[in-house]
Amino acid sequence: MASISSKSSGDEKPRIVIDRRVYKGIPMFTNEVEEIEVMDTREDDIWVCTFSRSGTTLTQEIVYLLETLDFDTANSVQLDDRFPIIDVKDDRFPYYRGVKFIEQMKSPRMIKCHLHHFLLPEQLRHGKGRIIYIARNPKDVLTSLFRLMQWGDGLMQQDGTWELFSDAFIAGTGHNGSWAEHVLGFWNARHNKNMLFLTFEDLVGDTPSTVRQIAKFLNKEVSDADVGRICEHCHIDKMRKNDKVNMSYWRDIKKVFDDADGGFINQGKAGTWKQLLTPDVASRIDEHLYSKVKEAGLTFKE
Repeated sequence: MASISSKSSGDEKPRIVIDRRVYKGIPMFTNEVEEIEVMDTREDDIWVCTFSRSGTTLTQEIVYLLETLDFDTANSVQLDDRFPIIDVKDDRFPYYRGVKFIEQMKSPRMIKCHLHHFLLPEQLRHGKGRIIYIARNPKDVLTSLFRLMQWGDGLMQQDGTWELFSDAFIAGTGHNGSWAEHVLGFWNARHNKNMLFLTFEDLVGDTPSTVRQIAKFLNKEVSDADVGRICEHCHIDKMRKNDKVNMSYWRDIKKVFDDADGGFINQGKAGTWKQLLTPDVASRIDEHLYSKVKEAGLTFKE
């Protein structure tokens, strides 16, 4: 895989790179994590939590539709507005509004979060609110995350090439820190009553069954027709073209690199790493990351 392309779409748009920080040893985008840790949660909160590029957007849209069955709003309002991310705060973007905005949301709040489990609100970790976590094969996570950072102009000098980026991911020094530690934090809490632990591979491999599993967790009764309509709406081909979920609004405010290898929504299936990773990188991921979660009993369908 190559470094970021030199051509961008919308050359008149400014280059806006979200600042980064390190908190308790975890590299992350600029945010208000100190406030998140101690914030009040609500019993009917729904938090979709992932390591970046693990099926977050697909799960958010499924959850939103299970909660509301409001396809009109889903087709007219940005997902980032309906289901905001809490762990990025940047006023240069229209929807990265931080904790105060989420505190003012009406219930039930639907919240996206990439923080490690130990950084979630204490009340949430102790059962006040619901957590849906999605884990994905780290080899697919790496390739998808690099493609996103290429497209969104998020790479910096320390990770601006494929070699630097993959080395940092494997070492746990890149964005979001260690993939294995992130996944294990939620895996070890999977038996909590307020937690549903899913894999991306099951989500895309049998979407109807996973939709029903999420509905049961949320105490929502859905008909076969509802499930079918949700699955049709959330099909990868439609998601990729849907400007309410595909982050195309970024083109209105900043440079993106549409000729880069990838975008915000890519192939939306498991195993694409096989076409992209060298045997050396795949082997190192297995040794340094995947082996740790296998030891804890978690495996992914290849």
